[in-house]
Amino acid sequence: MTLHHAPLIAGVLTAMLGLSWSAVSDVARYEIPNRACGLVAAGYLLAAIGSPLGPFLAGLATGLAVFVVLLVLFWRGWLGGGDVKLAAAIALWAGPGRLSDFSLATAVAGLALAAVMLSPLRRRMPHPPQGVATAFRQPMPFGAPLAVGGAWVAALHLM
Repeated sequence: MTLHHAPLIAGVLTAMLGLSWSAVSDVARYEIPNRACGLVAAGYLLAAIGSPLGPFLAGLATGLAVFVVLLVLFWRGWLGGGDVKLAAAIALWAGPGRLSDFSLATAVAGLALAAVMLSPLRRRMPHPPQGVATAFRQPMPFGAPLAVGGAWVAALHLM
Protein backbone atom coordinates (compact mmCIF):
# COMPACT_ATOMS: atom_id res chain seq x y z
CA MET A 1 0.00 0.00 0.00
CA THR A 2 1.16 3.49 -0.79
CA LEU A 3 0.67 6.92 0.69
CA HIS A 4 -2.31 7.22 -1.65
CA HIS A 5 -4.03 4.57 0.51
CA ALA A 6 -3.42 6.43 3.80
CA PRO A 7 -6.96 7.89 4.09
CA LEU A 8 -8.46 4.44 3.48
CA ILE A 9 -6.26 2.80 6.09
CA ALA A 10 -6.95 5.59 8.61
CA GLY A 11 -10.67 5.28 7.91
CA VAL A 12 -10.72 1.52 8.35
CA LEU A 13 -8.75 1.76 11.61
CA THR A 14 -11.12 4.46 12.91
CA ALA A 15 -14.14 2.34 11.99
CA MET A 16 -12.61 -0.74 13.63
CA LEU A 17 -12.13 1.23 16.84
CA GLY A 18 -15.78 2.29 16.80
CA LEU A 19 -16.94 -1.24 15.99
CA SER A 20 -14.88 -2.74 18.82
CA TRP A 21 -16.17 -0.15 21.27
CA SER A 22 -19.76 -0.83 20.15
CA ALA A 23 -19.47 -4.59 20.58
CA VAL A 24 -17.82 -4.47 24.00
CA SER A 25 -20.23 -1.84 25.29
CA ASP A 26 -23.31 -3.65 24.05
CA VAL A 27 -22.28 -6.98 25.55
CA ALA A 28 -21.28 -5.39 28.86
CA ARG A 29 -24.07 -2.82 29.29
CA TYR A 30 -26.63 -3.40 26.51
CA GLU A 31 -25.87 0.07 25.25
CA ILE A 32 -24.08 1.28 22.10
CA PRO A 33 -22.55 4.74 22.60
CA ASN A 34 -23.40 7.38 20.00
CA ARG A 35 -19.71 8.26 19.82
CA ALA A 36 -18.85 4.70 18.79
CA CYS A 37 -21.35 4.92 15.90
CA GLY A 38 -19.88 8.32 15.10
CA LEU A 39 -16.41 6.79 14.85
CA VAL A 40 -17.66 4.25 12.31
CA ALA A 41 -19.24 7.03 10.23
CA ALA A 42 -16.18 9.28 10.63
CA GLY A 43 -14.01 6.41 9.41
CA TYR A 44 -16.15 6.28 6.27
CA LEU A 45 -15.65 9.99 5.69
CA LEU A 46 -11.90 9.60 6.19
CA ALA A 47 -11.74 6.70 3.76
CA ALA A 48 -13.68 8.70 1.18
CA ILE A 49 -10.98 11.38 0.91
CA GLY A 50 -9.71 11.28 -2.64
CA SER A 51 -12.27 8.66 -3.71
CA PRO A 52 -14.75 9.11 -6.57
CA LEU A 53 -17.98 10.90 -5.68
CA GLY A 54 -20.31 8.18 -7.07
CA PRO A 55 -19.44 5.38 -4.63
CA PHE A 56 -19.39 7.88 -1.76
CA LEU A 57 -22.93 9.03 -2.54
CA ALA A 58 -24.08 5.42 -3.02
CA GLY A 59 -22.79 4.67 0.49
CA LEU A 60 -24.67 7.66 1.90
CA ALA A 61 -27.88 6.53 0.18
CA THR A 62 -27.45 2.99 1.50
CA GLY A 63 -26.84 4.24 5.03
CA LEU A 64 -29.96 6.39 4.90
CA ALA A 65 -32.08 3.56 3.49
CA VAL A 66 -30.90 1.14 6.18
CA PHE A 67 -31.58 3.74 8.86
CA VAL A 68 -35.16 4.29 7.65
CA VAL A 69 -35.95 0.57 7.38
CA LEU A 70 -34.49 -0.27 10.80
CA LEU A 71 -36.26 2.69 12.38
CA VAL A 72 -39.50 0.77 11.81
CA LEU A 73 -38.07 -2.19 13.76
CA PHE A 74 -37.04 0.20 16.53
CA TRP A 75 -40.55 1.64 16.74
CA ARG A 76 -41.94 -1.88 17.07
CA GLY A 77 -39.53 -2.58 19.95
CA TRP A 78 -37.65 -5.28 18.03
CA LEU A 79 -34.33 -3.46 17.81
CA GLY A 80 -32.55 -0.95 20.02
CA GLY A 81 -31.80 2.59 18.92
CA GLY A 82 -28.05 2.00 19.15
CA ASP A 83 -28.39 -1.01 16.86
CA VAL A 84 -30.20 1.14 14.29
CA LYS A 85 -27.51 3.85 14.37
CA LEU A 86 -24.66 1.35 14.25
CA ALA A 87 -26.18 -0.59 11.34
CA ALA A 88 -26.74 2.65 9.40
CA ALA A 89 -23.13 3.73 9.99
CA ILE A 90 -21.89 0.33 8.81
CA ALA A 91 -24.18 0.51 5.77
CA LEU A 92 -22.22 3.60 4.69
CA TRP A 93 -19.22 1.28 4.32
CA ALA A 94 -21.23 -1.48 2.66
CA GLY A 95 -22.92 0.61 0.02
CA PRO A 96 -25.30 -1.20 -2.30
CA GLY A 97 -22.57 -3.55 -3.57
CA ARG A 98 -21.57 -5.01 -0.21
CA LEU A 99 -24.83 -4.83 1.70
CA SER A 100 -25.38 -8.57 1.22
CA ASP A 101 -21.85 -9.27 2.55
CA PHE A 102 -22.67 -7.18 5.63
CA SER A 103 -26.03 -8.90 6.09
CA LEU A 104 -24.59 -12.40 5.78
CA ALA A 105 -21.66 -11.80 8.16
CA THR A 106 -24.00 -10.16 10.68
CA ALA A 107 -26.51 -13.01 10.41
CA VAL A 108 -23.84 -15.68 10.97
CA ALA A 109 -22.43 -13.79 13.97
CA GLY A 110 -25.98 -13.26 15.29
CA LEU A 111 -26.68 -16.97 14.99
CA ALA A 112 -23.53 -17.74 16.96
CA LEU A 113 -24.54 -15.25 19.66
CA ALA A 114 -28.05 -16.70 19.80
CA ALA A 115 -26.57 -20.17 20.29
CA VAL A 116 -24.48 -18.85 23.19
CA MET A 117 -27.51 -17.14 24.73
CA LEU A 118 -29.53 -20.36 24.52
CA SER A 119 -26.74 -22.43 26.07
CA PRO A 120 -25.47 -22.63 29.65
CA LEU A 121 -22.80 -20.10 28.61
CA ARG A 122 -25.55 -17.46 28.88
CA ARG A 123 -24.97 -17.38 32.63
CA ARG A 124 -21.48 -15.99 32.00
CA MET A 125 -22.83 -12.96 30.14
CA PRO A 126 -23.87 -9.79 31.99
CA HIS A 127 -27.55 -9.43 32.76
CA PRO A 128 -29.36 -6.61 31.00
CA PRO A 129 -30.02 -3.54 33.14
CA GLN A 130 -33.53 -3.10 34.52
CA GLY A 131 -34.30 -0.21 32.17
CA VAL A 132 -33.70 -2.15 28.95
CA ALA A 133 -37.09 -2.23 27.25
CA THR A 134 -37.77 -4.72 24.51
CA ALA A 135 -40.63 -6.64 22.94
CA PHE A 136 -38.79 -9.85 23.77
CA ARG A 137 -38.35 -11.60 27.11
CA GLN A 138 -34.57 -11.74 26.83
CA PRO A 139 -32.83 -8.90 24.99
CA MET A 140 -29.79 -9.75 22.87
CA PRO A 141 -26.75 -7.47 22.56
CA PHE A 142 -26.95 -7.34 18.76
CA GLY A 143 -24.21 -4.71 18.56
CA ALA A 144 -21.64 -7.51 18.67
CA PRO A 145 -22.90 -9.30 15.52
CA LEU A 146 -23.31 -5.93 13.81
CA ALA A 147 -19.69 -5.13 14.66
CA VAL A 148 -18.54 -8.44 13.16
CA GLY A 149 -20.43 -7.69 9.95
CA GLY A 150 -19.05 -4.16 9.92
CA ALA A 151 -15.49 -5.33 10.46
CA TRP A 152 -15.88 -7.76 7.56
CA VAL A 153 -17.15 -5.05 5.21
CA ALA A 154 -14.47 -2.55 6.29
CA ALA A 155 -11.77 -5.18 5.82
CA LEU A 156 -13.09 -5.90 2.31
CA HIS A 157 -12.15 -2.34 1.40
CA LEU A 158 -8.50 -3.22 2.02
CA MET A 159 -8.53 -6.19 -0.34
